[in-house]
Amino acid sequence: MDTKTKVAVVSATEYEQGQIDLAVQNLINQLGGIEAFVPQGAKVLLKANLVRDMSPDQHGTTHPTVLIALVKLLEPLGCTVVVGDSSGGLYTKGYMGVVYNKCKMTDVANATSATLNDDFDFQRAEIDGVKIKNVDICNSFFNADVVINVGKLKTHSFTGYSGAVKNNYGLLPGLVKVEIHSRFPDLWDFCDALVDIEQFSSQKVVLNVIDGVIGMEGAGPTNGKPKFIGKLIASANPYLCDVVAVSLFDDPFKQPLLQKAVERGLLDEGLTNLDFDLSTLKDDYVADFDRVEVVSTNTFLNMPKWMKRLAKRYLTPKVKINKKRCKACKKCANHCPAKAIKMDKCSNSVGKCAKVNQKECIRCFCCQELCPYDAVKLKKSWLYHVIRALSHTKRKKNGSVETVD
Repeated sequence: MDTKTKVAVVSATEYEQGQIDLAVQNLINQLGGIEAFVPQGAKVLLKANLVRDMSPDQHGTTHPTVLIALVKLLEPLGCTVVVGDSSGGLYTKGYMGVVYNKCKMTDVANATSATLNDDFDFQRAEIDGVKIKNVDICNSFFNADVVINVGKLKTHSFTGYSGAVKNNYGLLPGLVKVEIHSRFPDLWDFCDALVDIEQFSSQKVVLNVIDGVIGMEGAGPTNGKPKFIGKLIASANPYLCDVVAVSLFDDPFKQPLLQKAVERGLLDEGLTNLDFDLSTLKDDYVADFDRVEVVSTNTFLNMPKWMKRLAKRYLTPKVKINKKRCKACKKCANHCPAKAIKMDKCSNSVGKCAKVNQKECIRCFCCQELCPYDAVKLKKSWLYHVIRALSHTKRKKNGSVETVD
C-alpha cells in the first residue's frame, strides 16, 4: 500500500468516547495501523487545532475525544505523547493555559498518559520556501520524533477552508502568525506561505487526521455555526486529506490553497494519485453547508499593482464591528497585523468599541478569528456578488462528488 495516496474515511455520529475510540481505530487501521507511521518508543506531538480559547461544544477546535482516541493507539507502542498547538494569541504559559482549559485539553491529559506542551520557546528554521525562507517554529515540533497533525473541518473567512494543510500554521508561535499575515496580505501569496510551511513540516508530520464529526460552517474559523458532518478523515498526504474532506460539502478545487498545491505540483487536479473513491461520499454530501465563497486570486495575478489594490478593496469583504457585541477586550486591536484597529468611544455597555480604519485594513480577518464575542462581521460588496456570479462555474471531476449550489 502506498500510504501517500491512501485516504481513509469513517463515520461517527457523536463525540461519545467509546464510539470515537472505535472510529479512530478503524480509521487508522484502514491506512495500515498506527505502526505504519509511528515507531516504537517515539516522541510524538499531537498537533491539535486550538485557534483560541473555545469550548469543544462550539466546534471550532479539535475535539478532545479524538485526541484521547489517538493517544490510546500510541500508548501500546510506548510512545511519549505531547499534545499542543500555538493559538492565534500569545504563546506563553499563562495564555496557553487558558486555551488548554477552555478547549478541554486537560481532559486529554487526565484520561491518558499524554502531557500538554509546556515548552513555549521557539527557534529560527531555514525552510527555503517560495515565499518564506526562514521563520520561527515552536520547540514542540523540534522536540518530537514524529508529528500527527489533527485538524478540524471548518470554514475560514480568509482562505475559505481550514483542515489538514492550514493546521500546520499553528507550528508558528503566537504573534509570528500575525507577522506572516502582515507580510503576505494577498491571499495567493499567503497560500504560497502556507504551502511553504507544510513542506517544511512534512519532514516530521507522518499522519494527518481531520475531525469532521461536527465541523463549522459560515463565519469560520471561530465564529461560525456547528454543522454535523459525521466523518473522520485521515491520510499521510495533507492535500489529499483536504480534497476528500472538502468533497463532503463543495468542489475541492474551488479552494485557493488546493489551487496553489496544483500550481506547485503537489496535487494532481485529475486526482490520478488518489487512492479513494470519492463517489462513495455521494450520499454523505452536505448540500446545505454554508460555505465561505472566495473569489479566486488567479483572476488578479497579472493585474498591475494599482488594479490589485482596487480589486482587494472592492472585492474582498469589509470588516465591520457590531458595537452592541463589542466588549472592548482589545484582542482585535492587539493582534491586527496592519495596526488598523483602534479603540474608540461608543454608546455600548462598556463605553468603548473597536473601530476599523478601512484604508489600512489588509483583509486578513485575524480580528474575526480571535474575537471571543462574535462582534466582528464581514460585509461583502455588491461588486463581489456580481463578480462571484460571473466567475462561478460548476465543476464535476472524474469520480468526484457533484457539487450543489
